[in-house]
Amino acid sequence: MEIDCSELTADEQLALAGEITEALGGKGIALPKGRMIVFDPLEGGGVDDRAVEEAVRDFLSRRKDSSRYSAERKGGKLVVHSPDPVAAGRSANLERLPPNLLKCPFCPFITTYEELYIVHCRSHGFVG
Repeated sequence: MEIDCSELTADEQLALAGEITEALGGKGIALPKGRMIVFDPLEGGGVDDRAVEEAVRDFLSRRKDSSRYSAERKGGKLVVHSPDPVAAGRSANLERLPPNLLKCPFCPFITTYEELYIVHCRSHGFVG
């Protein structure tokens, strides 16, 4: 499963990834990748799609103007809609990296190696 966050600002995307990781309770990590959130399952298991969708809807319900946010399933993706998708476009232009670079959502660490990126993100202590 992937979550399309193209209408969310970078800050909202990071906050959502953190909420989902917490909701997964050590069974996986939600990682921002471009304008998407992808998952790294832990302990050889898979990520429960229902738990992810519930975490996304809970996150959206606590937003200011929550009635104007929504999430819908499109195939294997969950698409999150924002009341101000233009703001997301502005923040995306400010934080755009070349496609071969991965930036840690928790600190300034940047790498070209996906395996190193995953290990680094796990080192922040978000694994149960």
